[in-house]
Amino acid sequence: MKHIVGFSGGIDSQATARWVLNRYPAEDVILLFSNAGGWEDPITPAFVAEYSMTVHPVITVESKVSDMWETPGWAEKRGYDGNAKLTYKLMCEIKGRAPSRKAQFCTEKLKLIPQKRWVEENLPDGDYERYTGVRRDESEKRKNTPLREWDTYFDCYVNHPICHWPKNMCFEFVKRHDGIFNPLYQMGFSRVGCAPCVNSGKDDILLWLQRRPEMIEKIRDFEKELGFTYFAPIVPGMKINFIDDVILWAQTSRGGRQTDLLRVLNDHPACESKYGLCE
Repeated sequence: MKHIVGFSGGIDSQATARWVLNRYPAEDVILLFSNAGGWEDPITPAFVAEYSMTVHPVITVESKVSDMWETPGWAEKRGYDGNAKLTYKLMCEIKGRAPSRKAQFCTEKLKLIPQKRWVEENLPDGDYERYTGVRRDESEKRKNTPLREWDTYFDCYVNHPICHWPKNMCFEFVKRHDGIFNPLYQMGFSRVGCAPCVNSGKDDILLWLQRRPEMIEKIRDFEKELGFTYFAPIVPGMKINFIDDVILWAQTSRGGRQTDLLRVLNDHPACESKYGLCE
């Protein structure tokens, strides 16, 4: 039996990986990293590489352009090389829009499909189970997550061993066993992955601007090149908001009408973790 963990480089998946590694032989544990079409902050894949070298090997899986369509050969009919690497930007170009909270197609195209392909190609006997880092307190949708259920997508059992853990428990658990974390957490980020995520709130956007401005510049280039917005409408009173509109909104206090100088001029300490990672 193989035990497969989707490893994102985030704390929840790292805690799940450690939970699995503590219970099963290392040779039976498989960590799969989908690189989100190259859209993460470079800090994240660098951390995954460090983890792979020092803690447990991580296998990186890549999405293909053909993953955008269910019909075989359709990529070629659209003028694309189906076997070419699918980047985040190319995914949006094909879709004609960026993902959003209500249409989060990026998860399936860039993460689930390539992992499923790897599993089908490398474990054809079906002797495996999956493990996720889903936690019940993340959202209303996940509040009833069971410890174990049947996964129709991967055709196997999927386990959610840390679903009842609070986030600080994940950090404490990993700190005790692995001793390394994604450095983005020490900069104050509460989530890692796409940089920034299309679901980012005001605080996240302002933090990207202040701590990793090159990720904001990446969004500017995205919008100029593709001609549509990265974020769905989130600025009050605007039906279309480009990145600089979103940045101005992120600098305002609650209500979005007046710039909050304390937010704009915030002098960040070297370590801004909410979870005591620098103690």
